[in-house]
Amino acid sequence: MKIDGALMGKEIKFKIWIEEEEEKFYGPGPNQLLKEIQNEGSLSKAAGKMNLSYKKAWEMVQRLNHHSEKPLVILKKGGQHGGGAEVTPHALKIIEDYDILQKKMKELVEQQHEFLKVLN
Repeated sequence: MKIDGALMGKEIKFKIWIEEEEEKFYGPGPNQLLKEIQNEGSLSKAAGKMNLSYKKAWEMVQRLNHHSEKPLVILKKGGQHGGGAEVTPHALKIIEDYDILQKKMKELVEQQHEFLKVLN
């Protein structure tokens, strides 16, 4: 995320992610993937909306589920009626909390215009 400082093109940028044992597993991409799965009910469709391969999206889901106490996504195998993907209530809480954190960080960064002035 970037906040425009309106000072000769200077801006403060930030990106928030969560790591475990130096491995990133939750950040803007996984957060958006969970939202798309929630909207589409399908990992394949969610991946398509994000221009991700199915394999990359599947690996993301596996990593998210591995690092979480409770599953974030339940994948249903295809078959006669097709498969699907379901975002769990635990995942919905994580999405909400991550979005709140992003909003708070944006507000904090927006207050730092004085810092940009010092760099002029």
